[in-house]
This record gives sequence, C-alpha cells and structure tokens, in this order.
Amino acid sequence: MRNESAKLAEAEPANRFVDLDGLRLHYLDWGGDPRRRTFLMLHGGAAHAHWWSYVAPQLIAHGRVLALDFRGHGRSAWPRPPHYGPHAYIEDVRAVLETLGTRVVLVGHSMGGSVAQWCAIKFPEKLQALIIVDAPNGPPPLLRRLQWRWRRKAQGGPRPELPSADTVARKFRLSPPGSYLTPEQMRELAMLGSEQLPNGNWVFRFDPETRAWRKIEGKMQRPRLKSIKLPTLILRGAESALVSQRRALRMNRKIEGSVYREIPRAFHHVPLDNPDATASEIIAFVESI
Repeated sequence: MRNESAKLAEAEPANRFVDLDGLRLHYLDWGGDPRRRTFLMLHGGAAHAHWWSYVAPQLIAHGRVLALDFRGHGRSAWPRPPHYGPHAYIEDVRAVLETLGTRVVLVGHSMGGSVAQWCAIKFPEKLQALIIVDAPNGPPPLLRRLQWRWRRKAQGGPRPELPSADTVARKFRLSPPGSYLTPEQMRELAMLGSEQLPNGNWVFRFDPETRAWRKIEGKMQRPRLKSIKLPTLILRGAESALVSQRRALRMNRKIEGSVYREIPRAFHHVPLDNPDATASEIIAFVESI
C-alpha cells in the first residue's frame, strides 16, 4: 500500500498563483480533466499543500486536483498587517474558486475541514460536494487547546532561522503527534515546507503570526451543520486523538444525508498516514454522486 502511494507521490504538481487584493496565494495543480470534476484540497493549521501529495495523484483519473496553501502557509504570501483566522481563510478559498470559475469538490483536513464547513454554508453554489477529514465542528478538545496555547507562548516572536536542512528535519514535528510516516517521509515533508535563505540559514515556510489570530479576530461561532445541504463525506482517522468517534458521528447526524467512514491505520493526519484508503473513500463517494 505504502509503496503504491509513494510511487504516485513522485508526480510533480505545477505551482499556480492567484491574487487576492494584492495578496499572492499559491496552490498546487496535479492536472486531471476538469470536465469530470475539480477537487480543491485544504490543509490544516501550520501545515501546507503537500499534506495532500500522497492522495492527490490517486485522484487525477477522476478530475482536476488542486491543493491550496492558505495565507501565511507554504508558498503563499504573508499579509501585513497580519490578518489570519477562519474569516481570512474563507476568503482565500473564495478567491481560488472565483479564479477557477467552476464548482469544486472541497476537501478539508483539520483546520481546512473547519474552513470547508464554513464555505459550504457561505457559498454552497460554488461547491459540488464537501469532504471533511478529521476536522471537528468548532474548537478542538480543551486539553489540546491548552497545549497549543502554551506552545504559542513558548514559540512566539519572529520566525527562527536554523543553521541547516538537518536541523529543520530534526525540529519538524506533527501536531498533534502520532503518525505512520517513516523517518524518510517525515524529512521529505519538512523539506517541502521549508526554504533556504540567501544568508544560508533555513526557515519553515510559516508565519508565526497565524497562531495569534484570535487576538485580532476574536472568537468565531462554529458552523451550523444543519445548514449544510451538499453531498458530504466525513472521514475520521481511526486512531485520531483530535476528533473522537462520538463527535464525528454527531456531525454525521447533523448533516442530512452525509456519509461517515473511518480510515484504519491513521492518526489525526489521515492523508499522510493512510493515503490509499483516504483516496479510495473519496473516489467511491464522488463517483456515487
């Protein structure tokens, strides 16, 4: 299974950009026939578009496959003054959809799944279907939020510069922890989310200011799931520590007609841990509608 997805991950996507009021947003394009459908995939917080690199190539036979870098993440620009949070990320998605000019199957993991829920409510006419991957409705569990709050304080300030690519690989961590990735795959993911500066140092492609969005934006109500009327697939990692089975099933009950599936051998980072099963469930779902 892993050999097949690793082989497919060698497919090189094209880098595309879209302008949103002067802010340059980046997305990856693996190609595929948009006349069948277009997939637009959204990553989680502090992640980047390559979280989908093992899943995306398996979807090409079923439509065009794209993955967005939210502002402040990956190769997308950093807004100044900082402007992050759900409202901003929803506008990132809207900008890409308006550029594409076509309805999409919107696939969101973690934070991206929460953003996708809002998109399905705010502009359902731009979506063909919704796929939520290990993403809660509303904030994560309290203990996890407290851990992240402590981490934000401990890692505040400017983006740190690291002396080498090896240091980047050693510093890189998934949050929450737990993964079936090999050390080699973890290193590859770290390198895809980092870059070398002209001075020779290395940095992660991530704006630390994204963590402080609540100071500016304040709280945001959770999406009202009963308002979602699109064909919806809810995927949960069977070993996820972020989204409990009980919580995922509650989401399934609230979204009328939605389909719920668990992905075996997967922690929270479902598209990394078990991309083959993730792709299979997505394909089966979109072909059924």
